[in-house]
Amino acid sequence: MADNPLQRLSSRFFGVSSFQAFYTWCTQARGAQVCLLRDAPGSLPAFLLQHAWKSGRSLACILPESEDARLLHGDLTELGLPSLLFPPFGSTPYDDEQVEDSAPMVRRHDVLQQLDMHEQTVVVAGLQAVLERMPAPEKTLAESVTVRVQDHTPPDQLVDLLAEKGFIPVSFVQEAGEFAWRGGIVDVFPFSGGLPLRLEFFGNELESIREFDAVSQRSVSRLSSARLVPQPIHASRGTPWVSLLDSITDDTLLVLFEEPRLKEIADAVWQDIHKRYKSKAQSGAECPVPESRYLTPDVFTRGYASKTQIHVHASDSSPETVIQVGARPQPSFGGHMDLVRSDLTEPGRKHTYIICDSSAQQKRLESLLDELQDSDQLTFVVASLHRGFSLPDIGLAVYTDHEIFGRYFRPRTRKASRTGGLRLQELQNLKPGDFVVHKEFGIGKFAGLKVITVKGRSQEAVRLIYARDDVVFVNVNALHKLSKYAGKDGQVPSLTRLGSGQWERTKRRAKKRIKDIARRLINLYAQRKSSEGYTFSPDSIWQKELEASFPWQDTPDQYEASEAVKRDMESATPMDRLVCGDVGFGKTEVAVRAAFKAVQDGKQVALLVPTTVLARQHYLTFRKRLEQFPVRVDVLSRRVKGAAARKLLADVSQGKVDVLVGTHRLVSKDVSFSDLGLLIIDEEQRFGVRIKEKLRELRVNVDTLTLTATPIPRTLQFSLIGARDLSIINTAPPNRQPIHTQIHSSDWALISDAILYEVNRGGQVFFIHNRVASIGDKLIKLQDLVPGVRFRIGHGQMPGAELEQVMTDFVDHKFDVLLCTSIVENGLDIANANTIIVDRAHLFGLAEIHQLRGRVGRSDRKAFCYLLVPSIHALSRDARQRLQAVEQFSDLGSGFHLAMRDLDIRGSGNILGGEQSGFIADLGLSTYYQMLDEAVRELRNEDFSELFKDVDLPLPEDTLVDLEVNASLPKPYVSNDLERLALYRRIGEATEQSALDELEAELRDRFGPLPIPASQLFLGARMRLIGQTLRLPRISYRNQRLFLRLPDSHEDQQFYLEQFDSFLGALDALPNQYVLKESKAGKMRAIVQDVPSVEAAYETLCQIAAEQTSPEPETGKNPTPVSV
Repeated sequence: MADNPLQRLSSRFFGVSSFQAFYTWCTQARGAQVCLLRDAPGSLPAFLLQHAWKSGRSLACILPESEDARLLHGDLTELGLPSLLFPPFGSTPYDDEQVEDSAPMVRRHDVLQQLDMHEQTVVVAGLQAVLERMPAPEKTLAESVTVRVQDHTPPDQLVDLLAEKGFIPVSFVQEAGEFAWRGGIVDVFPFSGGLPLRLEFFGNELESIREFDAVSQRSVSRLSSARLVPQPIHASRGTPWVSLLDSITDDTLLVLFEEPRLKEIADAVWQDIHKRYKSKAQSGAECPVPESRYLTPDVFTRGYASKTQIHVHASDSSPETVIQVGARPQPSFGGHMDLVRSDLTEPGRKHTYIICDSSAQQKRLESLLDELQDSDQLTFVVASLHRGFSLPDIGLAVYTDHEIFGRYFRPRTRKASRTGGLRLQELQNLKPGDFVVHKEFGIGKFAGLKVITVKGRSQEAVRLIYARDDVVFVNVNALHKLSKYAGKDGQVPSLTRLGSGQWERTKRRAKKRIKDIARRLINLYAQRKSSEGYTFSPDSIWQKELEASFPWQDTPDQYEASEAVKRDMESATPMDRLVCGDVGFGKTEVAVRAAFKAVQDGKQVALLVPTTVLARQHYLTFRKRLEQFPVRVDVLSRRVKGAAARKLLADVSQGKVDVLVGTHRLVSKDVSFSDLGLLIIDEEQRFGVRIKEKLRELRVNVDTLTLTATPIPRTLQFSLIGARDLSIINTAPPNRQPIHTQIHSSDWALISDAILYEVNRGGQVFFIHNRVASIGDKLIKLQDLVPGVRFRIGHGQMPGAELEQVMTDFVDHKFDVLLCTSIVENGLDIANANTIIVDRAHLFGLAEIHQLRGRVGRSDRKAFCYLLVPSIHALSRDARQRLQAVEQFSDLGSGFHLAMRDLDIRGSGNILGGEQSGFIADLGLSTYYQMLDEAVRELRNEDFSELFKDVDLPLPEDTLVDLEVNASLPKPYVSNDLERLALYRRIGEATEQSALDELEAELRDRFGPLPIPASQLFLGARMRLIGQTLRLPRISYRNQRLFLRLPDSHEDQQFYLEQFDSFLGALDALPNQYVLKESKAGKMRAIVQDVPSVEAAYETLCQIAAEQTSPEPETGKNPTPVSV
């Protein structure tokens, strides 16, 4: 504890009389004695419990809500106490349809097991977790299997034993209770420890035990032994079910937070459980009686009545000991630093500690409170506490930085380390029957993997079916030429007819039009680069103060985007930057900083948004962020009318308004800016053609910043450099959890459960019903379904003022459920709303659902998204796949993965210009992007070479490698076809040798030592990367000769101008003989003789690359080309 940053602060409480009295009581109290702690707000109870811990007794803390328990657990952990969080199951009683999460069961079992050891500990639980029983751990532990390194157990016997114990066989382990067997490797996820285990055998000897990450499937640590604990329920036949109260010792101090409220909640929970049980039993289903699975209110009360109790905040009894702590909660400063300064210097204040979430936050606050730095009354501590407090009697205050700025607290999360790797769900996305596009052959159908024989050797290939049932086999080394077809939503493409020239004609026609579009875009880019704009001043002190006051810590991507925007503004060229980031990733803050920078130079800012509601929210956000500065922010939309509109427009034209937020009303003829310096456009693709034309007129010499959540695939990002400057914000804010997403057939019971669960934990709900005509009927049904829950309606046909009032009231939590149309799709940012129910979800597009889901999960609370459909089985195949894609990619940031699955065409098309949708339908999205990329490259080299002379072009397309060996992943090594295909793709898409090193290590970790064909597959991939560096289109190895095809002179002039001489010099330096040969078609290749093996061919390539990149390559005599 000596290194704990809060230790010095904690030691200041030793002399406080209330703390001393409490410590004394903890050491002496026995039996059913009760102590009440009054006026102990915020995180102060954690400091008091730290004193109770020093008495040598264990502590068990029960709080009304699971969220409260998590916050206390975080505070206690931060103070250095060995706190154990006992979670609830998280499932609805007597609901067999839900998918249960095994993680809470694992954690609960671990806690009970530790309590059985009778060591001093602290356990923290919400009431729900305490009321839920679970099988006693003794029987489960007796059923467990212990394994040790160097044990001699045949893997097949272990696998049989695991199946007998209730473990379920799967291809890849992801949940507790699963196991997978792959040759000498057995993966198993026990119900203990939190991480799955990888057992690697050498013959029958257990060679190693490794914990691994279920997401990446990579090992993270080694163990010498492990206990494979089966699912407690499987091991519980005949075993009594116990609660947390049964597991704590008589000497444990039981800490009850708000005891009267605990009793009220226990009663309400029991009534709900009993009601569900009766409903289930009446349906004829077998189910255990509630008393066997849950504590009744009486049993709960009796369970703690005999314990030594500490009541925090309130008590139903008349405790003989009441300790008045006399503390106050931290004031609400709302980010006003003048109020903070006044509070810190108030009479009687001897010392203030400010707890900062990070060192970056500490530096920000130090800069804002610079004038107080010399005082010995202020100390900054980098730590994490959920609420501040002050003790006026001793002149001490402990404040938190997040409360100073009025932001939502995000406690530190301590998770198992994650290694690099993709989610299995992302990999397994190509299935037999899916349409694919091959760059050379066109649109076909994927028909799986097949082993074929070529030139007497076996190799694995992808089987594609084309029109008239023609078949093409694609070598696994050429998968980069293959992509999943993505066209217009739901459109089924025509299969290409091989040999007809159809595909080539389609590509030629599209290429010409794409090139014309690209030429126009680059012309606009060139015009902008050559025109003069306003050069903004460097950052001022005020700019730094604004950025320091941002309540969150910038993510690296967000910081880079903000810096790039400011660099653009400080240059003489008009800015046109696109900032692309997923919903909730901090794009608005980038815009706020840019706007403030413009205002400080006396310029006006226009912020254009697609909806009135979003205009209102952006207005409030900008006003709040800039309220400490002399900046006038106003809002203009069609809702602003009459005299108010005229007055506002007059003020805008006279320069009295600094930042004007508005809908397309901003581009009306009667809107005239005095000196517009920055135009910010949010979700430009949502505006119509007419508005965009007006925007083009506005942005001629005005710096323009465009924000979008529409994803831009990585393949396109480089191409866009030729059309507009681009910043990608890929990093999720800290502690943002994945949004739990489920597809359900419409079910009133489910709707009731979802609403009540959210409302009962103090949260709010979005209910999306996208039909204004029937929204009133839906309201009546919902009010009958969950009486007592407060509903309001919101939709675009309501009067603007009324709609804005509804939205404002929702933000202020004046009601619980907002029943609305998809008007909430963009912009609403309500941290307390963490459940969204989307009615008739199959009628929404993929991007719309993703945006809707982004309305929740804006805090560190677990968020839920329910996609309701009339019947899952009645949906079209495309609608079902679209919803499953949303369900699958539940991580924040998954907008980018969704884009690669099925990018919303309207969004992507309009980022570049709206004329391409026809090409996308004909070619597929991936091929279209490749052609756009090629078109931009060619234009850079030809028409715009001067404009892009300082832009480095990336290396050309991948080198094709053809080896005279079996280079593959044998099926016995990786048995799952989808996983094998995914690994082929990852190997083929690697762009660095280090990435191949990582992949090779991953395969060894997950599947065991590489067989020879797999090693040769990696050698081929390494040769491909070297060939790409050398700019060689093709590398072949056969008959102990290495064939190196040189690029065509008309396709790659750069090679012959810059690299040809050094390439020949590198060949001269080889010990082997070589010849250069030129075919009648003018194709040139170098043939290196006497290369005994594939390994030797790889070494030869390495030597050539090393010689060519040396500073002064030696060049010998050039051999005479031989025509063949």
